[in-house]
Amino acid sequence: MRTRVDAGPDGVAEGTRASRRSHRRRTAVLLAIAVFSLASAGCDRLKAKQLVREGNAFFKEQLYEDALKKYEQARALDPNDIRFAKFVAMGNMALYNPGSTHPKDQEALKQAIENFKLYLDKRPDDEKAAKYLVTTYMNSGKFDDAIGYFKQWRTAHPEDVKAVQTIAMLYAKKGDFENSMTWQKEHAKLEPRNADVFYTLGVTCWDKVYNAPPDKMEGEKRKEIVDYGMAQLNKAIELRPDYYEAMLYVNLLYREYAKLENDETKKAELKAKADEWQKKALEVRARVLQKQREEAAAKNPLEAL
Repeated sequence: MRTRVDAGPDGVAEGTRASRRSHRRRTAVLLAIAVFSLASAGCDRLKAKQLVREGNAFFKEQLYEDALKKYEQARALDPNDIRFAKFVAMGNMALYNPGSTHPKDQEALKQAIENFKLYLDKRPDDEKAAKYLVTTYMNSGKFDDAIGYFKQWRTAHPEDVKAVQTIAMLYAKKGDFENSMTWQKEHAKLEPRNADVFYTLGVTCWDKVYNAPPDKMEGEKRKEIVDYGMAQLNKAIELRPDYYEAMLYVNLLYREYAKLENDETKKAELKAKADEWQKKALEVRARVLQKQREEAAAKNPLEAL
């Protein structure tokens, strides 16, 4: 027969002490579990970092399959570290053979793109990763997919200049002149004091008319593009007076004007104008390089030797 616990003051005190002892035991057990879990998690993170180091060593030796295995093992140990998605993406990118339709290559391509996107969703400021993603898209000829991705990104980040610049470049690589120009003009709106933006517009115009066969573009259209390109290069030079690269393309556009001229006297005048800009560009280039050498020498006298 069990003895009834006295419900008096002593019984209550004893029950309270027993409850406290039980609570302390539970707390101690929970703390032990927490400490063990933290220690285990910390150990996994250390193991994951070691695996990445081993993977990087394989990567440098161009042993990409071995590197990828290490990166995947690291992510399995520490799935919350988003950096491992980047490593897995790079491993797959290295394994992909551009142009191949083999299932193994297509799977590597798929994994590279998915993991770069997963990583960039959390680390959008990593420009190198964004460039790797663009490179992966371009190597696989997936220009439309790349453009779609960066357009979606730009919708969520309307002031992201890099996204606009990337979209313009991808359209240019695709051979879509009109859309490339549209996005380059959008870039110019975002950075109206950036001489490089206007230089790129001018170069794109020259490239279009220079490479377009005579039967694919009529004279008026050519002149329209040359006029616009010349205006953009002049804007670039206005913003940066020593922009000798832009001056060289002014020279080239004058030569495109000459091709459109039937009057031999005017044609010769345009070529002479082109020669003037070419000479000016080379003179400015020499001054810029001399200034750079002098500045380098001022920082490090050995540079002057």
